[in-house]
Amino acid sequence: MKRTARARAAWMIVVGTTLVLALGAVGYERLPAGGGAARAEGKGEQLYTCGMHPSVIQEGPGTCPICGMDLTPVRKSTTGRAGPGAPVHEDAGGHGGLVTIDPVVVQNMGVRVTRVKRTDLHREVRTIGEVVVAEDLVSVVNLKFSGWIEKLHVDETGQRVRRGQALFTVYSPELVSAQEEYLLALRTGRDTPLARAARARLDHWDLPGAAIRAVEQRGKAPRTLTIRAPRSGFLLHKSVVEGARASAGQDLMRIGRLDAIWVQAQVYEIDAPWVRPGQRATMELSFARGKHYEGKVSYIYPTLDPGTRTLTVRLEFRNPGLQLKPGMFTTVRIETRHLSDVLAVPAEAILRSGERHIVFVARGLGKYEPRQVVTGLVGAGHMTEVESGLREGETVVLSGQFLLDSESKLQEAMQKLLESRLQVGQRRGASHDHAASEKKVP
Repeated sequence: MKRTARARAAWMIVVGTTLVLALGAVGYERLPAGGGAARAEGKGEQLYTCGMHPSVIQEGPGTCPICGMDLTPVRKSTTGRAGPGAPVHEDAGGHGGLVTIDPVVVQNMGVRVTRVKRTDLHREVRTIGEVVVAEDLVSVVNLKFSGWIEKLHVDETGQRVRRGQALFTVYSPELVSAQEEYLLALRTGRDTPLARAARARLDHWDLPGAAIRAVEQRGKAPRTLTIRAPRSGFLLHKSVVEGARASAGQDLMRIGRLDAIWVQAQVYEIDAPWVRPGQRATMELSFARGKHYEGKVSYIYPTLDPGTRTLTVRLEFRNPGLQLKPGMFTTVRIETRHLSDVLAVPAEAILRSGERHIVFVARGLGKYEPRQVVTGLVGAGHMTEVESGLREGETVVLSGQFLLDSESKLQEAMQKLLESRLQVGQRRGASHDHAASEKKVP
């Protein structure tokens, strides 16, 4: 008995639900059929619609046959078309009409505004750079003959050296033999071809002129030769120790100056066209915030890194106090372009929608107009140049644009939907009246 009662109750619930849905569907389908909305529009009567189902339109108040919510009055636009939206403004740029929102809702949305004004803009490329030794201030020490290092006079990497300072002493059997051959050639005559060839051989090995004259005066070839620094600077690299054999052409030491350094910065592909040689650049170290070093762009490398899609830019800076050490990472800012007295708005005021840029212009209390603009230079300080679409002194929205944009699109869609339903109702009403008139004709 209990099972039978439960089954009967479930069956009654299913039947009741089906009847309710069927009656709602019938009521919904009958709304536009009689042309009531069109006739009400023609008579100037008030229409009501559902906020959740805009397709439901009827004369007088009531409840929605779909969801059961109370119907709300449909506002009429100044153009004579019924709809929840306001008329489209001439300067709306094809984006939509004037959006009207209750001031209380505007306050809850946190809408902020600002004035469109003229200002000076400069574009700034900010990136990360690495301090490196200037390549044009580096010299490499090597030999054009083989030998053995007998004494190192500078034996610590990083040691400061001056031009002409002794670096190391080398013993080379090849060099000793060449000097002895030169002495033998001198005995036959200084201007003989043999003497000139022996002297040229010593010159080609970069033997200093003072050392050759000392050989001529003594008449004996020295066992060792002292190699001296070609420039002043710091010993950046050393690959030799005492007693080691040095081959011809082997790089033994690298000496460089650090009073002027390079910074190699990586610029993204999108910013690469803005960078030019000679532009002003500033640099800031992570441990010395607020202290800026002044420099300039000296060279732009011709190829792009295919892995990072960045372009290497060389910057030159003075380093009198040697505070900039090779290997440091720095924050670099390059001032690429400057514009004076241009119309600009904060970048946050622009709503980027695909290929279009939209701003919302405040037109009064609770009224906002979507306006399409053409933007130009994006400058430092989050300011963007506006080439067309705005006038100086107008008020634009800084926050809440997405909610305003959604409201604009919703009102536009509802207005189009209501217009289409009214047109359908008018056509059906006209056909109904035509059929009634034909029946009256005898």
